[in-house]
Amino acid sequence: MKSIIIYPDNPKQFSVIEALLEEMKIRFKSQEDIMISEEIKQSILEGVKDAEDGRLVSSEEVRKKAEALCSK
Repeated sequence: MKSIIIYPDNPKQFSVIEALLEEMKIRFKSQEDIMISEEIKQSILEGVKDAEDGRLVSSEEVRKKAEALCSK
């Protein structure tokens, strides 16, 4: 079975489409868009690149460094 992805422009369009699908007993799934700033997006992309390049620090290493800093 094929799927259709619909992008309503405003809450009114969303409500009308949702009501129509419910009335026709058509299964659908809605999800809320997540808005992030450009700075956060760049930070995420840098993290992904670091991971791809093998530049990772384990949570255990981070914990040890944090404990060392807190014990000073």
